[in-house]
Formats: sequence, structure tokens, C-alpha cells
Amino acid sequence: MPQMGYAHRPVALGREGMVASAHPVATLTGIEVLKSGGTVADAAVAVNAVLGVAQPNACGVGGDFFCLYYEAASHRVHFLNGAGRSGARASVEELRRRSLDHLPVRGPASVSVPGCVRAWGMLLERFGTRPLGELLARAIHYAEAGFATTHLVSQATAEQGALIGDLEWRRIYTPNGRGPATGDVLKQPDLARTLTALGQEGPDLFYRGRIAQAIATRLEREGFVTAADLAAHSGEWGEPLVIDYRGFTVYETPPPTQGVAALLALNLLEGFAVGRLRYHSAEHLHLLVEMVKLAYADRDRWIADPGQSSVPVGGLLVKDYAAGRRKAFDPKKAQIYPWGDPAGDTTGFVIADRQGNMISVIQSLFSSFGAGVVPEGTGVILHSRGSYFNTDPAHPNCFGPRKRPFHTLIAAIVTRKDQPVMGFATMGADGQAQFHLQVLTNVLDFGMEIQEAIERPRFLMGRFKPGEPVDVLRLEGRVGRGALGGLARRGHRVQVVSDFFDQMGHAQGIVARDGTLMGGADPRGDGVALGY
Repeated sequence: MPQMGYAHRPVALGREGMVASAHPVATLTGIEVLKSGGTVADAAVAVNAVLGVAQPNACGVGGDFFCLYYEAASHRVHFLNGAGRSGARASVEELRRRSLDHLPVRGPASVSVPGCVRAWGMLLERFGTRPLGELLARAIHYAEAGFATTHLVSQATAEQGALIGDLEWRRIYTPNGRGPATGDVLKQPDLARTLTALGQEGPDLFYRGRIAQAIATRLEREGFVTAADLAAHSGEWGEPLVIDYRGFTVYETPPPTQGVAALLALNLLEGFAVGRLRYHSAEHLHLLVEMVKLAYADRDRWIADPGQSSVPVGGLLVKDYAAGRRKAFDPKKAQIYPWGDPAGDTTGFVIADRQGNMISVIQSLFSSFGAGVVPEGTGVILHSRGSYFNTDPAHPNCFGPRKRPFHTLIAAIVTRKDQPVMGFATMGADGQAQFHLQVLTNVLDFGMEIQEAIERPRFLMGRFKPGEPVDVLRLEGRVGRGALGGLARRGHRVQVVSDFFDQMGHAQGIVARDGTLMGGADPRGDGVALGY
């Protein structure tokens, strides 16, 4: 059992309501909505809108949206798929006609239909009580009057300013050739006008109205998305993925997201007495890393749009399948199961109320500032999620028309005896399933409070730069030297990074226990958890 009391921040406590999000003003906004009688769905839209203003590098109305919603009245977990599809013109042949052998990481060609705004409308229609315009009020205020830029946003703007050539983006974020410094006030008046119009006219403005036309015009020559693609977009309510793990019921978002990887890793891990291992010993970390590798190998082979491909989720999550896969594990030796490159910006947040309702949301532009494309006069940054298609005709995630790309975005909810125990979400692109596994086992196997579970050192497998080995194991510097040496002796390519490494995700979570809500937010980012 690890030493408790490790966290640098105290766990947030409350009984009436709790919000754990990636920015203080967003968390405060969610608390205001809850205190005024709004539902967790109402608060989620308000929080997300503010995050899109205060963290424009990570999320916003030009991206995609997924959530898990635990409904106290029915004891059910609902899944909302707010992912957009590729354009009707999308095909490998069209890429080749344009002399492209892969999808670019930014620019108009990387844009698929943004699903966030339609998802907001669907969430409010089913579980909301407040009009959209009222819920967007704080976001409109911060876009219009400005907000104090955090170090993370300032740094992202400086880094991307040298890479993004879109004139509208540069006009808004790097006027006079530079972006805002930490503490500078950033105003986004075009975005304020867009949000105001959305509040007045509803989501159709984004898919069939003035905003849709501006998006289609901007993408007309270089992109694949048309006005007809925007008009045809719809989100979907569905069923989450679910497994039992040591007496807990763990829910994750289904394909096209990578939630199956987190659940498969838990199934694999269930065959070992994890809680009896010395925490963050070489033995413990080696076990976690190898289970992640096995899960990611299956993830990369199978996950795609289930509407266009047969994804064998049922077979992947059967306990017998995990038992068979577990046989490949060697407790003394690292193995290689290659996967993609960790990259991207996202926001994850969790909201809970006294009645037992809980929502776990993940929303993203994918890369930092998404595609780096802003349709004229809208202030809307379009996401780059389309860049995650591949060009292998034999693979289910191959680039094609009206198809949802594989998504790294995932959200989690844990219940026990049909009551909510935990909600969790984190940014981190490919690393998200790895971070879910680590934080969930910190809570479920080692009994940590949520703040400590989030703060504990994390690892990340993957490639950061082209040409780099895919099996580099990055570990935060707070991991002990003995464990690092033990991992190296097992054959891991260990790389020690900073103590609170930015690429290890910015996680937020809430645990419900005996009528008390306990919130945690990640010191790796700007997040804050508050309860009342």
C-alpha cells in the first residue's frame, strides 16, 4: 500500500455539487449553474463553452464531443457520441489526386465535421433545464471582455504561431507577430458574436446557417467537408462499453473511441493481485506497461467507425479473451507492440450533484489549435480529427467518405451496486487509455483519494518524434531510481522526464463516497476542482 497523504493539493470536498475542470473560470461557471438549480447537463455545456474560450488551443465549438452520463433516476449510464464524419469527397484516391500520401496534421484537409455544438443540443434536450443562451453567457463574457492568459495557452500560442499560416488565426492570436504572454488579456470578439448567435438561434446555425456557410466556404478548395456534409450531421445516443473489475462496474466510451483499450487493459490486469504489489516498484510498473502494450496492439488493429466497419468489441472484452492474451506476458522481459504517436490537446471534466447524477465529458480540437483554420468572421477554430484516418485500404480506419475517424477521446464512469463511485477524464491523445488505467487502479486497487491518484507519477508509452522508437517508456522523475533500474534490466527503453510532465495528461475526477463528493484536478495543467 503506498503512503497516503502524498498529494500536493488537498482533495476538494462537497455534498451538494462538484465540478472538476481544466480551468478555474470554467469550474466556477459550473458551480454557479449547479447552485442556481441547473442540472449537471446544464453545467456541462456552460463549462465546456468557457473552456473553449479560455483554452482555445485545446477545445471549442469547432471540435468533437463525447460524454458518459449517469442518470440517478434510472441508475443507467448513457453514452452520447458527438463525433463528426469525414466529408463526402473524402477518399484515398482524392488524396493521391492532390499528391498527398497521408492526411496532413493541420490545415483544411485535416478537418472533419465538428460535432460539439449538435451534441450540446442533444444533451440539453434530454437532460437539461436551461436555455442554451443562458448557459453560454459566461463564455460570451470571457470572449468579449477577455480573460487572463495562462502559461499553457501562452506557450501553445507561441509554439503554434510559427507553424500556423491561417490569416484569421494569426489575426486573432498573434497580432503584431506574437501571441499573448502569461497574464495578458486575450479577447475573441468574433467568437463572442458566434456564441451569442448560437444562444439565440440554436445549433442549426452551426450546421445549416451562417456559421455553416462560412465553414464550407473556407474548406471549399483545400478541404473535404462541404455545406451538405455539415447539414447532414447528427450525433447519436448509444450504450457505453462496460466490464466488471474487482466488484466495480467500469464504463468507457465505445468505438470510434479507444475506450476499449482502457477496459481491455483492466481485464488483463485483473488476473494479477495488483494491490499486493509494492506501489511503483519495477514489478508493478512493468506489469502495467505490458498490459497497456497488449491492449494497444488490439486497439490499433480494430478500432474504427462501427457504423462502417465491424468492430469486435464483444470478443475483445470477454474475460476468456483477456486470459488468453495474458499468457503473452513475461514478468522478466519487455515486449514490443507498436502503436501511434502521442500528440494533441483536449479537455476532460467531470460534474456531479447531490442527487447522484454524474457526467464525464471529453472534448477536443485534437492537435494544439486543431487544424489551425478559422473561417472568416466566426472566431471558430476547426479541429484536425480527420488527420487520424490512415490510408491503408485493408484497415477499418482507412480514409473514406462520411466516416467517423478513430478517436483518442475517452471518458469513464465507475459504479458499484448501481451507484456512482467515480467519474474521470483526461486529455492526452494516444496516452488517454494509459492514464485511465493508471488513475483507475490507483483508486480501485490502492484505495487512493482522487487528488492523490491524479498527482502520483505516471508513465507514457509511445513515439514523440518521427523516427523515434515506438516503445520509449517515459516516466516522471518522481519515480524511484530502483524502479527505473529494474525496468531497464527488463529491457524497457526508459526515459526520465520532468516531475509533472505536461504530456502525461491533465486529468480531472470526482469520487462519490457516503454522500460526500471528492474532487481532484491535475497540477500538470490549470485545472481546479471545487465543491459546495
